[in-house]
Amino acid sequence: MNTIKGFWQHENGKIYAVESDTFGKILGAVGPLEPDDLHGLEDYDYKPAIVDWITDALAQRKLHRVNPLPCV
Repeated sequence: MNTIKGFWQHENGKIYAVESDTFGKILGAVGPLEPDDLHGLEDYDYKPAIVDWITDALAQRKLHRVNPLPCV
């Protein structure tokens, strides 16, 4: 199954790594992450635990996609 992974930033400044299918359904996420301690998107273990929260935050426009440079 093909998935899309990306970083999303909440209005409070915290960052979440989010995995979705090609139709946009959120499959898993991890976070909150500190903006100055990010890794590559493939390095995270995406879990469904906060999917409902991520979905609600997206619907409320409290998250926006970001493309930070990961720390290595």
